Amino acid sequence: MVFGDDFNDLGLFRMSGFPVAMENAIIELKNCAAHVTDSNDNDGVAVAIERFVV
Repeated sequence: MVFGDDFNDLGLFRMSGFPVAMENAIIELKNCAAHVTDSNDNDGVAVAIERFVV
């Protein structure tokens, strides 16, 4: 599982088994994501971890 929100994360998303985009991410990243979580301001990483890992 990897998380991202901007252009620099595109390569990582293509290599990851489960890419998760933040709600505030660029559209290109959201299109590559397996899941879109809440924004950075709403603890999106924690929300995704609680949903898929815990």
